[in-house]
Amino acid sequence: MPKKKKGKGSKLARMSDEERVRYLQHRAELELEAKRRKQQLIAAFTKSKLKREEAFARLNTAKINEQWRFILRRIKCKELHEDVEYLWNNFNRLMKTKNLMIQRLHSELEAADVNHRRLQEAHIKIMDLIIGRCKQKCIDLHESFAHERNRIVSDETNELNRIRNNLEQYCSQLQNINFGQDKSIENILTQTKIQNAVNIYGIAYLKEDSLSRLMHYGSNEVEKLWRQLNEIITEYEKNTGDKRKQYEYLKEQDDAHRVDVAQYPKLQTQLQRVIKSLKQDTHALSQKREQSIAELNDQIIRMRKKTENLRQIFSMNQVLDTAQLKKLTIISANIRKELQRISEKGLTVLSLLRMCSNLEPFSLTVQKYTLRDTGSRRAFTSCEYNNIQKSLYLQFLNNEYLQMSEPFDKLDKFWEQFNYIKSDNIFMKKECDKLSFENKQLRNTLRTYLLTISKATIARPLTSISV
Repeated sequence: MPKKKKGKGSKLARMSDEERVRYLQHRAELELEAKRRKQQLIAAFTKSKLKREEAFARLNTAKINEQWRFILRRIKCKELHEDVEYLWNNFNRLMKTKNLMIQRLHSELEAADVNHRRLQEAHIKIMDLIIGRCKQKCIDLHESFAHERNRIVSDETNELNRIRNNLEQYCSQLQNINFGQDKSIENILTQTKIQNAVNIYGIAYLKEDSLSRLMHYGSNEVEKLWRQLNEIITEYEKNTGDKRKQYEYLKEQDDAHRVDVAQYPKLQTQLQRVIKSLKQDTHALSQKREQSIAELNDQIIRMRKKTENLRQIFSMNQVLDTAQLKKLTIISANIRKELQRISEKGLTVLSLLRMCSNLEPFSLTVQKYTLRDTGSRRAFTSCEYNNIQKSLYLQFLNNEYLQMSEPFDKLDKFWEQFNYIKSDNIFMKKECDKLSFENKQLRNTLRTYLLTISKATIARPLTSISV
């Protein structure tokens, strides 16, 4: 028989309090997690269901709207059909009524036109009557105005004549009055002149008497005052003797001070000149300072521009240097590989040289390359050839040995043969240059000879013809 599972009670009984609490907490968390998952599933199911319901609702509403629009279109078409039938049935009746209306309006227009013409004729007649009456009235008014004007002119002329006569009478009366007044004024003036002469004589006599009295009194007073003045002058001279001396002394000092003061303008002018010169110097110095400041500011601006340009150039050069450095690193890596390859080849060549040198017999000697006389070349003497060959050989040996490196010292024989061949080529080039130069000279001489011959042949027939 299978074993029975132990119950939860026995399991909890075997646990301690802490384990029981942890176990129950774990079970509660598992239950909460299960509830949460269940709620999530329910929410997802409800969301999907709601989405489906919304989709079905949208479809149903679209179908209902489409059906409703179809019904409305049918109703509208039916109404339009009925309206068209009604209009079609009533079209003739409307045309008849409109024609009758047009005829009636035409007759009314004709009657109105006749009435308008009659009224216009009556109006014209009335206006003519009014104009005639107004014209007659204007003529009557003009005649009455002329009659009244003539009457007023005659009355005014009579009035003017009467006023003129009155004025003449008044003028004669005024002349008589003026003559009488002139006579009375002359009498009054004669009387006043006589009275004035009497008064003037009395005043002059009184004046002479008062003047004589005043002269007598004044002479006495003048004598008294003259005596007093002489006494005062003598006392003043006595009292002011010392003061006069002091005044003379002060006057002399004043003259000396005046001389000094006369010299002050010269000093003032000199000082003003000095001040002007100092002002000019200060102005020139200020201008120089401003110019120097402006130049320094310009230099600062130029230096800033230069620094900015240098920074830009430096940044560009830095970028270029970085790019070139990258390229150089790549190239150097390639060159390094190539040099390694060349070094490997050199090692192989050295190994071959060692093998060849070991296998080479002692009796073997290198036959040097010499010039061969081919007939077209000019034969050199043996001594000249040997001297030149030795000098060139030594020169090339020095150059080549300096360029050669130490690992290739064992290729001396090869380089000797190479140098002999190179010297022979140099001699051949020199000989070729000399021969080309001689060839050019011969061509020039031949050309000149042919030209002289051609000129001589042209000149002969001319001489014969002239003879």
